[in-house]
Amino acid sequence: MKLTRLLTLSTAMLAVLVLGMLGHITRDAWLHYEHTNTGLQALRLMQRAMVAAEKLSFERGPVNAVLGDRQPGDPARQERLVRARAATDLALMQLERELQADIGAPHPVEMAPLYRTLAAARSTVDQLAALPPAARTAERLGGAVSQMFALVPQALDAVTGYTLASERAYPRISRPLIKARYAVELREYAGRLGSVLTVALATRQPLSAADYEQLQALRGRIAQLRQQMLTPGDGSSPELVAAIARVDDVSLGAGKQLVAEIEQASREGRDYDMDTGQFALRYVPTMTPILALRDELLREAQEQAWSDHEHARYELLIASLSGVAILLALTLLILIVRRRVVVPVLRATRAVIRLGNGDYSRDPSGSSRQDEIGDMLRALSTLRTNSIEKQQLELERQRLIEELRLRADTDYLTGILNRRAFTTAGNKRLRRAFDRKESLAVVLFDIDHFKSVNDTYGHEAGDQVLIRVAAVVRDQLRDGEILARHGGEEFVVMPMHCSQQQACMLAERLRKAIAEEPLTLADGHILRVTASFGVASAGGPAAALDDLLHAADQALYRAKHKGRNLVEGATQDGLTSPA
Repeated sequence: MKLTRLLTLSTAMLAVLVLGMLGHITRDAWLHYEHTNTGLQALRLMQRAMVAAEKLSFERGPVNAVLGDRQPGDPARQERLVRARAATDLALMQLERELQADIGAPHPVEMAPLYRTLAAARSTVDQLAALPPAARTAERLGGAVSQMFALVPQALDAVTGYTLASERAYPRISRPLIKARYAVELREYAGRLGSVLTVALATRQPLSAADYEQLQALRGRIAQLRQQMLTPGDGSSPELVAAIARVDDVSLGAGKQLVAEIEQASREGRDYDMDTGQFALRYVPTMTPILALRDELLREAQEQAWSDHEHARYELLIASLSGVAILLALTLLILIVRRRVVVPVLRATRAVIRLGNGDYSRDPSGSSRQDEIGDMLRALSTLRTNSIEKQQLELERQRLIEELRLRADTDYLTGILNRRAFTTAGNKRLRRAFDRKESLAVVLFDIDHFKSVNDTYGHEAGDQVLIRVAAVVRDQLRDGEILARHGGEEFVVMPMHCSQQQACMLAERLRKAIAEEPLTLADGHILRVTASFGVASAGGPAAALDDLLHAADQALYRAKHKGRNLVEGATQDGLTSPA
């Protein structure tokens, strides 16, 4: 098995094991965090439900005042009832909004039955309040009060469900949550204790035997709840101790005393000296310390819940960071082994193979390392350097040879072929034409009055004329047509397998191009030059390059003799036909 495949398989197995372990740890931390988050939601909903239950209890005070009011009713009492109902509606609306937002609520609460019961109770209260005081019988008043009593248990059902959910998420807050629930119930039973007096105060009649019995039962339940509440000295905070003392002094002291006075007046047959509204104004405020005790217990539970929630989040963060750190360490270890050992060995292997194949394009990296692999890579780098130097020397030798060959074949001034190179290329083309049974032509031309240009403008101007003429002719030729400097101001062109007539047409085109191309000298003088052309062609085994050049030279001589700037074809017998 190759080293790369073995490393890949080992890495994959190790990664699977580590990821499985880290996934299990992180999953447990995440579930615990989500559990505490759900507990916080339940705690928040429980608080909303407790507030809604308290507002329903509080609404009974203004209801009792209105039920005992005269005709026409006191606007102030009606206003207090409106505000109490608005506060209840707001609390229920906030509870319902929280329930709708909490999609994963552990104990879903249906609000519609509570709304129906509340609407029916309020309707009964409004109907009784609209009747004359004489028509408000004890039975009807008792029924209205009972309807109001039935509202709070429905709201407290929500408190019970969310209390259990919070306790499961945060076992350490079970005590304050249970006692907060006791505080809610204490507020409810204290309110009921005052509501029992509503019928007697409204009808100005003594309490009935059932009323006395109900008062005793409520006092017993209140005493039981008080015993279950926190007592000073059990590790409670100073704020909680102060809240309990306030409940004992006001709610269970002054409030109970006020109820006892009404009860005593009923037993003695005396006038109550107050109606339901006046009683509510004095009695309802005595229950405020119970609400403060409830809020203090909830605050204590919430602080503990937040502490546990933050601890769960901290554990999740630690688990996540630890997992990331382990993965990074594992990845780093694998990368170090791969980069420092496996990859250099593989690169060294490839480098040896490349050097063996004569490929010196890449230098083995890592030769600066101070270990065994570094020694090996430095040896490979030295071998590559020596091989490159040898290759460069060979390339330089080849370049010099090519440069010498190029200089030997190129005219130094015009950059076209010289006479020697033309002779070699012309003989090759002549043999190819013979093999293919094709005719071959040469065009020999020289610049007219070139000596006078040198004498008049200097040899530098003459060189410019030669360079310019060579460039003009080269631009007119096609690929494969040979142009060379034959000597001095004389040039030769060898077209590809063309006849005498086609060669003469080419020569005419070259003559016109030279004549039409002005040359601006360095001093600004514009010089126009012309050239005379001699054309010769031949075919068959008797053709020879020297004979073609000789015939073309004779034709060139005749062109100059006839006045220059002309094209003349060769007429030698056995070589060409007349042009």
